[in-house]
Amino acid sequence: MGANLPDYASLVQAGIDPKTKLPIKVVSGEKCMLKENLKRAFRILDEQNAVNRYVWYNLPNGLNGNLIERILYYKGQAMFFYMKTDETFYFLPYALDGTIDVYGHFKSVTPLPFNGTAQDKKDAWITGLSRKPIYDLLDIDSMEEKGEDSFENACVLLSDYTKQISQTNIPRSVLQEPLIDTLAECIPFGRTAMINNTGTRGMRVPDQDSYTSVEQANSQIIDSALKGRPLIPTVSSIEFQDLGVGSGATADEFLQFMQGVDNVRLSLLGLQNGGMYEKDSAYVNETTASSIQANVGQIYQDGLSLRQRFCDMVNAIWGLGIYVEPSETVLNSDYDMDGDIDDDFDQSGIPGDQKEADVDAEM
Repeated sequence: MGANLPDYASLVQAGIDPKTKLPIKVVSGEKCMLKENLKRAFRILDEQNAVNRYVWYNLPNGLNGNLIERILYYKGQAMFFYMKTDETFYFLPYALDGTIDVYGHFKSVTPLPFNGTAQDKKDAWITGLSRKPIYDLLDIDSMEEKGEDSFENACVLLSDYTKQISQTNIPRSVLQEPLIDTLAECIPFGRTAMINNTGTRGMRVPDQDSYTSVEQANSQIIDSALKGRPLIPTVSSIEFQDLGVGSGATADEFLQFMQGVDNVRLSLLGLQNGGMYEKDSAYVNETTASSIQANVGQIYQDGLSLRQRFCDMVNAIWGLGIYVEPSETVLNSDYDMDGDIDDDFDQSGIPGDQKEADVDAEM
């Protein structure tokens, strides 16, 4: 007896894929990884833009500018305090521990681990720890009258941007999430627009034999295009129907939209950008450019002012001499007037010119 061939036509009419034996209309649960992978890349880009906006100097051992800015990026606010037991300064997220005053200020706060847990025994000291925030330099005079113990129980709070009415901030990573999600969609959409305009079309066929004929014709088209043959002989007993619909949008339009979204993202960080979208240079006037940069400057100054006042408070209490400056690469200007536009620092927080002077002195 001869082998029985499957009835492909009946399977297709019944809505069954002849290859997988699964219903044709069942949508695969596989998630599109192109967007997710792009989203990770844009998340890293956004974090790098955020943490490198400001340059910190003279921070105590265990702290550096990158760590401070990362905590602010993912948590929104943090507290700076001193532990006498290990003679170490800490900068950690915090939560309300007690009540608030008439202005909404937290009267007492407790530190939280950066990663959200404190399961290690060596970190058990953080549980139940309470510190009193100092909001004004005038409070330091009253602390001096009370003695040294008052400074040990004090802390200084720092927020990434001007606080909300709740005295807490939404983390920058959360605020940027919708823009990062949209950016990650632009490239796949633009790629789809390019594919839809390549001339590729869907063809409806009545049975599996016709399906094979279309596959053979498709291979002949690709081969002829690569060999430069303009005429393609195709043998088929069916009439193909064109089902493809070209896209009205072009890849350029998606990329222009993407550029506008990215400019909004940069503006929220207080970084220079081209506005909602970069117009043709012939239509960009000085007034428009000045208006864009003025709005960006206000946002950048908001974060810089908060950080500088934080340094003033910390220095007044503990005499550390820490300070923060704008990033020269962000401002595109020689802020320290050393002849170079760069951020001359490392993870120790010691300015490069100071380190070079120390090396010269040793030699």
